Amino acid sequence: MKLFRHIARICKWARGSVVFVTLISLSIYMQLIQVKHKQNIADFFLSTVFYVPQSAASYLVRASELSKENMELKKENARLKLKEDLAREYAIENERLKDLLGIIEQHWDNFPTVLTQIIGQNPGPYTTTVVVSRGAADSIFYGMPVFTTRGLVGKVSKVFTHHSMVQLLSDPNSVISVASQRSRELGTVFSKDNGNMQIQISSYANLAQGDTLVTSGFGGIYPKGIPVGVVTKLDKNNSEVLSYGSIELLQPVESLEEAFIIRKNTDWIVWEWE
Repeated sequence: MKLFRHIARICKWARGSVVFVTLISLSIYMQLIQVKHKQNIADFFLSTVFYVPQSAASYLVRASELSKENMELKKENARLKLKEDLAREYAIENERLKDLLGIIEQHWDNFPTVLTQIIGQNPGPYTTTVVVSRGAADSIFYGMPVFTTRGLVGKVSKVFTHHSMVQLLSDPNSVISVASQRSRELGTVFSKDNGNMQIQISSYANLAQGDTLVTSGFGGIYPKGIPVGVVTKLDKNNSEVLSYGSIELLQPVESLEEAFIIRKNTDWIVWEWE
């Protein structure tokens, strides 16, 4: 143990002696060499000592510049993505409007129409009313039918100066007369309190699952031939006069964005139905 301590003391003394001798030798060498060589040695030591902090500082500056450039690129990418999304949305909207115009030209060219945007809807578990962006200032009146390329939406129920309320087919107070596009059998479509759409028909009517229903033209409000829905289930009861079935509306409320209002004055109004 004492031997190890003795060796350690010798190494410690030797290390100090080596450093001391090295410094003395370097000092004598610096005194003897020429000025030009002294400058080169000094430059070497200075460049070696300051290289690391200079490199670190340069790296930090470059990293900051790259971060700013990256942020600008992200902003530009976001702007371009927004433009692309808007262009795609406008293209889809244009296609919908073309379809709407095509439907009008084919079926209801005799009735003037106006395009409107859906700007609100009633709160609650079931949507029964929507608000549209047309009103009395646009010559909109009570009872005017509202539809899309898919099918009937409902009718104008309240009119204000610059907006109106539309009663949807899903409103339990809304009842319309329909006909089967296949057999021309008549029925009545209404909504139950849980939002499910039903059809009431004669138990002996020629109606089948999968039949498409259109407005019959009865009731004085809706023109004849507007698509309404498709029969999904039919429960015929021959022991009763009337039978009931389930239907799926062709125009879901959830996907309503814009619609057309038909500027058609009501022929008459059956208040108990419509």
